[in-house]
Amino acid sequence: MLVMATEFKLIFRMTARAAGDVVCFKQDGQRFDQTHTVKLNTDTEYDLKFTLKPAIYVDKLMINGELHKLELCTDIKDESEDVRTYRTQYETVGHDVTKKGKRKELLFVLELENGVYMKISLQCKLYKVGETDHSHWGQKLTTVDMDCKMEEGHNYVTIMREKYL
Repeated sequence: MLVMATEFKLIFRMTARAAGDVVCFKQDGQRFDQTHTVKLNTDTEYDLKFTLKPAIYVDKLMINGELHKLELCTDIKDESEDVRTYRTQYETVGHDVTKKGKRKELLFVLELENGVYMKISLQCKLYKVGETDHSHWGQKLTTVDMDCKMEEGHNYVTIMREKYL
């Protein structure tokens, strides 16, 4: 089923599970495919949150082609503000450290209600577990705010604006 044109906001948050601290990012300019690089550590668990305003159901989440279980966060504030927040975990266990001058893509595909798909790509650099000199250098990534649009007659979402905060 295709949808009528709808605009919404998606807010993405990522925190290191053990430390409870947000991850860092830096601006790379035009050196790579994307202008921002998110810094992660190998063998580390991360908590991810996806908040949709107005509230939209997410049926499935794939991260780099692997299905991830989503948990709906039940918060009375969300219901009163027409917001829906989902959370999941992501682990970098078994990932290799990113070589100097290289980046890796972390690809999220969300299947929204009515069979509409949304693709989010984060450019990442992975550092050795416990390394903090480089992985914690840069700006703290509180959120990635995305202004999105579902066009009438299409089954995919267009990200019109993306802002790292």
